Amino acid sequence: MDIRKKCLGINLIELLIVLAIVAVLAKVAVPSFIDFLRVSQVTGATQTLYYTLQYARSEAIKRNATVYVVFQSGSSWCYGVNAGATCSCSTAGNCALGAVTAPNAKLTLSTTGLSGNQITFEGTHGATYVNGPLLTFTVTGQTPALSIKIGSLGSLSICSSTVSGYSVCT
Repeated sequence: MDIRKKCLGINLIELLIVLAIVAVLAKVAVPSFIDFLRVSQVTGATQTLYYTLQYARSEAIKRNATVYVVFQSGSSWCYGVNAGATCSCSTAGNCALGAVTAPNAKLTLSTTGLSGNQITFEGTHGATYVNGPLLTFTVTGQTPALSIKIGSLGSLSICSSTVSGYSVCT
């Protein structure tokens, strides 16, 4: 009969080895996770705007009236939807069909090819009066960017040169 006690637990060397493995895994995983979060922020904001534009177009057709989508670009961006007249997305309740404001200053919205920072959808077919504008969300100071391209007939497409899974913006 063996009377010696077995030591249950870990010693210092085993603890240091486990901590070293955890440190290496964290060093590899954290940058990838941060990139994932940035892409997720851009994707979420872009998809919300995409669905808002689809909603504005369908409202124009349903009401048989012009529907305006007004933008304020930059890091304190917003956009609003209104029927019959423009609105101010930065004024609460001014856009009757809804408005979205920047949840934080980490995303920037830029608009290119728009006249007066607005898009209008006409009521008969939901067509726009502009062709080819780009609405682009980027993480402030970072690479991930997604754009929404708008065709003259009101068609919408999401594109990106930096986020995989989307067609390249042309």
